[in-house]
Amino acid sequence: MSAYYYFAATLPSLVQTMAAPPMPLGDFLDRASRFLSPGDIEALRSAALYVPEDGAPPPASASSDLLRRYYRWEAALRNELARLRAGRLQKQPERHVRPADPEWDAMRTAQAAFQAEDPLQGELVIERDRWAFIEALAVNRFFNMDFLMSYALLLQVLERRARFDADKGREGYRTVYQSVLDTAEYRDESGDSK
Repeated sequence: MSAYYYFAATLPSLVQTMAAPPMPLGDFLDRASRFLSPGDIEALRSAALYVPEDGAPPPASASSDLLRRYYRWEAALRNELARLRAGRLQKQPERHVRPADPEWDAMRTAQAAFQAEDPLQGELVIERDRWAFIEALAVNRFFNMDFLMSYALLLQVLERRARFDADKGREGYRTVYQSVLDTAEYRDESGDSK
C-alpha cells in the first residue's frame, strides 16, 4: 500500500462537531488526483458512505481492510434497521435484508436510532456512531490509503449532517405520511371499509 506523506499532511483536521466539512468531497478527490497513483485515486473515488442497493461492497474494499470492515458495519446497520422497521409494521424483512455478517456495534446503533424520539435524532445517532466507528478503524493509519479512505468517509458524514434540516424533514414526513393515508384502505369506527 502506497504512502502519501505530503498529501496527507496537507489535509485539514476533521472534527465530528464541525457544522460543515472544510472542503467538499469533490475538492478532496481533485486534490488527491494530483498525488495518488491512478489505481489509488480510483479506489478512493469508490469509497462511498453506503453499501450499494445490491449489498455488494465496492471493489476497492477487496484491497482495504478499513473499507471491508466499514462496509460490514454499514450492511449490518441497514439490515438491523430493516428488521426493526419491518417488525414495527408487522411485515417480513427478508425483501430488504442483504447478505452480511453480523456486526454488533452496528446493530446497537440501529436499535438506538430506532428508539430515538424522532427521525432527526435517530439519524444523528447513526452519524455519531458511524463517525466513531470510522475513527476507530483509522487508528494508527496516518499516511496510507486507509487513512485517505477514512478521511473521504468522514467528509461524507460531515456533508450529510450539514444537509440535515429539521423543518424540511418535518415537511417531508408530513407529505409522505399524508400520501400513505390518502392511499391506505382503512376502516371507520363502524368497521366498514373506506
